[in-house]
Amino acid sequence: MSKEVAAWSAELERLARVLNRVGPDEVCCEGLTPRQCGILRTLADKQGARLSDLAKEAGITPSAMTRVLEKLEAQNLVQRVRGAAEDGRAAKVAITGRGRGVRASIDKLMRERTKAIVTAIPAGFRPQLLAGLRMLNQSLEPGGCCEFSGEWPDVAVSCNLEKGKPAARRKLNAGQ
Repeated sequence: MSKEVAAWSAELERLARVLNRVGPDEVCCEGLTPRQCGILRTLADKQGARLSDLAKEAGITPSAMTRVLEKLEAQNLVQRVRGAAEDGRAAKVAITGRGRGVRASIDKLMRERTKAIVTAIPAGFRPQLLAGLRMLNQSLEPGGCCEFSGEWPDVAVSCNLEKGKPAARRKLNAGQ
């Protein structure tokens, strides 16, 4: 591995660890996972999203999304409503009033945390860093090396690194 690739690998791994300390899980309340927080954000922006669209946006399978939504429904944060399709099977998911309140609290905490992070960065570097973050996010869009499904600690990872071979699939858990 070249020195440049090794440096990128080390910094991306470090970034992933740091993000676990500064992302939604740090400020997430109500016992929600980061994925559940993200789904609430999506639903707050797109009232009445289809389950399959939510799954695609979250990068998980529809069956994994169903399990996530069941947990959110149990807390009265979301509700499923029948779609307008002729067969009635296309369910849409809507955020509840309680879900909006929880999401608003999380957003407020995230804005406060983000402000603290940004103010620690010298002002002259902020535009370049923001542009770099946008570029990094675009490069990490679906089609990258791995696909994830499930909720932590039962996350399944399909690795796409070895082309031509079936994707390796393994379970991750908190003990590893």
